[in-house]
Amino acid sequence: MNYYTIIIPIYNEFKSLHILLENVKPYAIEGHEIIIIDDGSTDQSPKVLKNLNYINLITFKENKGKGKALRLGLKKSANNKIIIIDGDSEIPFKALSKLMILSEDDGVRCVFGSRYNNLNPLNSLWTFGNYFFTNLFNFAHKSTHKDVLCCAKAFYKNDINWGNLSAVGFSIDVELASILTKSLNEIGTVYLPYKRRDLKQGKKLRIWDGLSILIMIIKCGFINKKD
Repeated sequence: MNYYTIIIPIYNEFKSLHILLENVKPYAIEGHEIIIIDDGSTDQSPKVLKNLNYINLITFKENKGKGKALRLGLKKSANNKIIIIDGDSEIPFKALSKLMILSEDDGVRCVFGSRYNNLNPLNSLWTFGNYFFTNLFNFAHKSTHKDVLCCAKAFYKNDINWGNLSAVGFSIDVELASILTKSLNEIGTVYLPYKRRDLKQGKKLRIWDGLSILIMIIKCGFINKKD
């Protein structure tokens, strides 16, 4: 079976939700499972998502964090091939097909998305943070990832012990990256189009989220060197 489960957490994405739904519907028609986790949205997102027969909707009554949303999505997923991506449309959902290259026969067990060919840390505070965390992660894991904070990843569910995931918020990205880096010999990189939103446009990541990401990198890369 070549079907994927595509897991998409959302929180208050009403303004761009129509773009998400329009672009994931063709994947559902092809037979892929679409799981959307509404992480306690307080806008009109729940109303839009209700009764759509081509998605599997999981709804939290209150905001619990991206990590908890993805962890439940993994638990509920029906397919072994998994794609995770944020629901904010910063990476267009049409690019999902670029991640659908997993193949046991060809030894492609995991690919990480990258939003940058070359990451210039001086472009902005956001890119500096990404540069810092990616390089720290690579130093800790002896890896060469290009964009460890990228939300888009494809992997086999049975290559991770999803029940051991602990991240609550945005640090789930580096926790998953750490587990996959430790368990697999090779992880490919897929470059994806990207348009960053600003806070007024609904960007959820805040500077203080960097602390939880830093702690997770230290925990996974320097303290728990073997899982």
